[in-house]
Amino acid sequence: MEALQEPWTSFVIEFPTYPKQLVHGREESQRILFLCPWAESNPTELCLALFGSQILMHRLQQVESTSALSTTSFIFVYAAETPDALRSVLAKYQTVTNAPVLVAQKSNVVKSAHMVTEFLNREAQPEFNPHSAFGSKIIGNETGSAEMDFSFLPNDDGEKLWTEALPDIVLVEEDGATVHASHELQDYRAEYACRYVLEHFSENINRDKMAERVNLSPGYFSNLFRSEVGMSFSDYLIQVRIDNAKCLLRRFDLSVDAISKKCGFNSLAHFSRTFKDRCGRSPLKYRKSPNVVA
Repeated sequence: MEALQEPWTSFVIEFPTYPKQLVHGREESQRILFLCPWAESNPTELCLALFGSQILMHRLQQVESTSALSTTSFIFVYAAETPDALRSVLAKYQTVTNAPVLVAQKSNVVKSAHMVTEFLNREAQPEFNPHSAFGSKIIGNETGSAEMDFSFLPNDDGEKLWTEALPDIVLVEEDGATVHASHELQDYRAEYACRYVLEHFSENINRDKMAERVNLSPGYFSNLFRSEVGMSFSDYLIQVRIDNAKCLLRRFDLSVDAISKKCGFNSLAHFSRTFKDRCGRSPLKYRKSPNVVA
């Protein structure tokens, strides 16, 4: 079996701490086949971030035995751009594995990885059957042939993320300088965090919780987010909340207190203080003259 040539990198990932699977009556560790773009600067770090530190990774070489591939539960593809280009190379692997294909993009790769680990870590492990993993919702072809149809997460019943283009989030610093949040993010974890904030800003979100969602330490996540987006996670979150509050303040069917709660602030006092710091005037004054520049 030949490993994928550029532009794709391929790993067999083993989960030794998870419940074993029965293969022809004997217990073996569960495995998946993981593919990512060759241009990914650190695929090992990517796998550890997605699936945790207790995994074993084996990078496929030019000539590789098929024994490790034949019992993979499914093929996990991180394809940030063009999954259609994968069809010919995936056909070779699916001939060996007969496994369903799960494709994840930047905006949903974290949730996809969570689904994988939750499934593999379930208590009861049936006799190995790759097509029992996620059912026809993910398998695009129930016959197992090489003619594949890709499915994308999240599903309608799953976690919602902002799906439109990232908006222009502008932070005015204390010295008057303006910082525009980047729209073109290279790291999927930073983009996931932005899209999560844009969809869930009214909820109880903070840096530590978001770092946990993307399997990073708070400090590492802070540095990653700032380098990718151009501002801190806290500043991005607060600015998204303030921008949404401005829109709601132009309406008169909601009280200022109700607006503060809808925008994720834990108290009216906190909202009023933060709004004045960011906008130069109180929410009430802004409501009276929203078009006046402070």
